[in-house]
Amino acid sequence: MWKLMIADDEPKIRRGLANVLPWGQMGIEIVGEAENGEQAVELAEKLQPDLLFVDINMPLMDGLTMIERLGKTLQRSVVIVISGHDEFKYAQQAVQLKVFDYLLKPVLKSKLEEVVGRALEKLEETRRSEEEMSAMSNQLRKNSAMLRDQFLCNWLDGLMNGQDLEWNLNYFGLQWPGPVAMTVIKTVHHADGGQTMRIWDKKLLEFAVRNIAEEIAKAETRRVTAVFNDSRGRTIVLGASAHDDLWDRMTGQIRDKGEEILRKSLLLETGDTAEGSMGVPELYKRLTREIGAKSGLSPIVALTMKYIERHFHLPSLTLSDVAEGVQVSSTYLSKQLKRELGLSFIDYLTEVRIRKAIQLMSDPHIKVYEIAGRVGYSSQHYFSSAFKKVTGNSPMLYKRGIRP
Repeated sequence: MWKLMIADDEPKIRRGLANVLPWGQMGIEIVGEAENGEQAVELAEKLQPDLLFVDINMPLMDGLTMIERLGKTLQRSVVIVISGHDEFKYAQQAVQLKVFDYLLKPVLKSKLEEVVGRALEKLEETRRSEEEMSAMSNQLRKNSAMLRDQFLCNWLDGLMNGQDLEWNLNYFGLQWPGPVAMTVIKTVHHADGGQTMRIWDKKLLEFAVRNIAEEIAKAETRRVTAVFNDSRGRTIVLGASAHDDLWDRMTGQIRDKGEEILRKSLLLETGDTAEGSMGVPELYKRLTREIGAKSGLSPIVALTMKYIERHFHLPSLTLSDVAEGVQVSSTYLSKQLKRELGLSFIDYLTEVRIRKAIQLMSDPHIKVYEIAGRVGYSSQHYFSSAFKKVTGNSPMLYKRGIRP
């Protein structure tokens, strides 16, 4: 129903207009009446009528001033002036205010019906136009999102370079002042930790993981630039440098929420590069290679790696703790790690801790002893020894950019 409001200081006129035509049958509902200009402005702003009948000569505020006041807040409304004044200056002002029609009292029923009919046609035309514009806008947004995702996939696959790459990065607002961060997420169908598996369509599962990642990444809009699915259905989170706890916390939330909702394990690999946009495809290759290697592991080893990723910061973490966490014996777990990774438990834990330590080192303000504490070492000396064993250099020299 279209909403009609009547503004006239004469009760007789208001009653006449309210009853002169079968408004309901015409798809019109009278939502309010006003007896002066100020009341009319207040009521119109509240009711937002589609159609207004306005008298010119009203107390407190004349009709033309009222129409001018409402010009910005009721841009879609159709205004019909019904006045006893036939002076040219009033009609001229009404035209300047874009009044739909100017009728003189007394108004013939047939004339009013004809004018209202044309007003309804205009309202219908405006509504159709707005619906078409909204549909076009939605389609453009969808097309833009599809084009952006296609560009991102091509970029990661190494199919974009030079001027085309820079143009697309600028067009889609993908710019980074410093190192680029990336997390690759993949679902693991077999490593469910004994939980009941929910059957998912592949495309639906990809959409669900992306949706969860987008929802959590909303809180990090200044950090996260894009969340999308690559050409193989993995979810990619792309943004500013991952060299801090905030990125790890965000990706941890994505993993926990995804596993809670989907009842499937999620494998996540995170890395960063200081080479900017040109280094991103290589980073993507490395992360997908690492996550692919994990995907081929047995369920127990995959769960063990996930458990260590979550608890590596605990100084007291032992093989027994991890074995209990994945519900196998310590002896069996130790053998499986050696067989599939070629590493003992302590060697793998050390690699994870040192990798996390290297990520933290990009922060120039963090001290070596603070890094040691964050990655699970209560002794800086023990941390330095482990760091040198893995990297061939001391933490201090490595932090300064000196490599062996």
